Amino acid sequence: MSDNGQIRLPLRLPDRASFENFFAGDNGEVLELLKKFGGSNAAQMVYIHGPAGCGKSHLLHACCRQWMTSTLAPVYVPAGLDSIGPEMVSELDPHGMVCVDDVERISGNLVWEEALLGLYERLQQAGGCLLVAGRYPPGPAGFALADLATRLASGGVWGLHPLDETQLSQAIRLRARLRGLDMPDAVSAYLMRRVRRDPVTLFALLDQIDEQAFSQQRRLTVPFIREMASRLLGG
Repeated sequence: MSDNGQIRLPLRLPDRASFENFFAGDNGEVLELLKKFGGSNAAQMVYIHGPAGCGKSHLLHACCRQWMTSTLAPVYVPAGLDSIGPEMVSELDPHGMVCVDDVERISGNLVWEEALLGLYERLQQAGGCLLVAGRYPPGPAGFALADLATRLASGGVWGLHPLDETQLSQAIRLRARLRGLDMPDAVSAYLMRRVRRDPVTLFALLDQIDEQAFSQQRRLTVPFIREMASRLLGG
């Protein structure tokens, strides 16, 4: 419980999720919108959607991180997680910021949908804000409550575009640079050839490479990356 009696969900944000290390690609407009979300004169409700790996969760984590020390006291809610039920969502602070991820996981579940609809209404009345992410727009998401789909679309619906191969390579180099790693073009090109070309896989591998490079005091060279990829990916 927080000091005002409202529930705070016991979840940690990924250490490196921020607006600064989100490579926008064709999503610059959405990025700028979410940088302002939660501020004065900003929309209270925003819905973003897109396929897996396009950066939805990263942007929700970044929003929470940006306002973490503010009175908004942001809460990240991964919908459908076994340890988080609709009754907990019903107790969230209506004056703050709530970021609901993977909303398609609870579509069709009336208890969850009623809790989310009630949360929306309380946030609207109290001046809080709601950011929701899912694979599909509110209409095709399969909600049983038509009112919920309407409310979630009320503040604007924004689609995210996956990074193409060139943008993904640039995103890897951006992540590496912000960690203080010098990643030559030959290294990023090797990763793009060797590893499945999706952000989740590549960034998870970069996390492990970063740890190994630091512990072994190694530079990012093709032989080192080849060694790491072989060890971590099995071949």
